[in-house]
Amino acid sequence: MHEFFKTRIETASFRMPGSDTDIICKVEFREDPLTGRTSVICENLLKKVQILYGETDRNLIDQLVNESRANCIFCPPLVFESTPRYPETLCPGGRLLGKESILFPNLFPIAEIHAVMTWPDNHFLTPGQFTFAKLSDLFSLATRFISDLEIRRPSIEFISFNCNYMPPAGASVIHPHFQLVGTREPPYRLAKIIHAAYTWSMDHHENYWDILCRIEREQGDRWIGMTGRWHWIAAWSPLGANEIISVHESARTLYDLDATDWNSLAEGLNKVLSHFDERAYSSFNVCLAGGTRSANNGQRCVLRVISRQNVKSMYRNDEYFLQKFHGIELIVTAPETIAAELKHRFNG
Repeated sequence: MHEFFKTRIETASFRMPGSDTDIICKVEFREDPLTGRTSVICENLLKKVQILYGETDRNLIDQLVNESRANCIFCPPLVFESTPRYPETLCPGGRLLGKESILFPNLFPIAEIHAVMTWPDNHFLTPGQFTFAKLSDLFSLATRFISDLEIRRPSIEFISFNCNYMPPAGASVIHPHFQLVGTREPPYRLAKIIHAAYTWSMDHHENYWDILCRIEREQGDRWIGMTGRWHWIAAWSPLGANEIISVHESARTLYDLDATDWNSLAEGLNKVLSHFDERAYSSFNVCLAGGTRSANNGQRCVLRVISRQNVKSMYRNDEYFLQKFHGIELIVTAPETIAAELKHRFNG
């Protein structure tokens, strides 16, 4: 184990009723090298995966899709009749249109800039149906909109690109969509990461993300592959189940990404979501964020993808006291296992 990665092993032991044999369970605490945040990996809990995550109820998904289709504001014709428009001074035409995709303001914004991007003709997609063509088309809208922001709204310092897919991941609608959020200051948790990256670069005279990618590639256990200038890695200390991160080798903010970068990102994200589909994961979150526009703070553009609870009736929430109060994430599948399963999609 490279000294860059700090870990602590503890063991729990117990005896079942009527047995004189100790059952030993290994518990591994992993510290994120940048922030010190901790994840606890308990692979013995794989036996409880059916309880923890459950099996996707495909009949329930069909029911949710069919019941939500008729009045879906993201479907035609409502998407063209009922969704808002941006002022001409910000977005000429009020909305942006791609080959299959559309961008418009969120009716319930959580920031000064809060755009929605979706495919109107696709009321439901499985993770494996987020194809490269669909993602690259939608990402082209993000490229255009960010370019407009750079010129027309220079006060927007920070941009993130996000997705809640299905209700267990926080989606309020079934229709798949992404959300672009622009603010004058980064939100709390992302600001902590930016500050930590800046502190690291000052203390070590080298960019943290460059070191991480170099070590992971050399070590190989969690390294997955590359698409363009994006490095794909199974996170050492995951923020959530099956977390995959992708680090751009030079871009500091989303303002720095060009069309080629977005296409390379679409290629890699398609591979990850296809893997999720193959593993029958039916809910996920995505967040792409970098640093702030006006400061060279040692940050890189980093994409994070995690799976969430599978869609089923009365699903069990995957955040409880351990995450909310202790600030520790519980992981039942080791990152090294996920990387081994996913590498062939990047290297095949």
